[in-house]
Amino acid sequence: MKLQIKSLSGELTEEEKRYLRKRLLWFEERLPNSAIMTAGVKAHITKKSNQAYELVLHLIIAGEKKPIYTRVFKNTFAEAVDLGREKIERIVLREKQKKRFSFRLKFLSFSLRGKKNESI
Repeated sequence: MKLQIKSLSGELTEEEKRYLRKRLLWFEERLPNSAIMTAGVKAHITKKSNQAYELVLHLIIAGEKKPIYTRVFKNTFAEAVDLGREKIERIVLREKQKKRFSFRLKFLSFSLRGKKNESI
């Protein structure tokens, strides 16, 4: 998987980029190499806004007609990244269970009880 990180306003620090890469590593290990994920980060610095960070995740999987897209607003950068990752992960797993994806997820098995079991 190819990961593209874009700053939609201002500059991202190396620490923020590193954290974003670290949290999205789950997808890199399990999605096909032809998949492209774009992460856009926008900082809202206004007194009226309760939400300080906006994270936009866009996942394109080769051979699939519809890309996966999510948008998250949170007060801190870490909260936005964590919530965005969880949302995309849930969507990918749900679509895979519905057999809408033709690729094979590596190292993943599904449980009927709703728990996520990973096998190595």
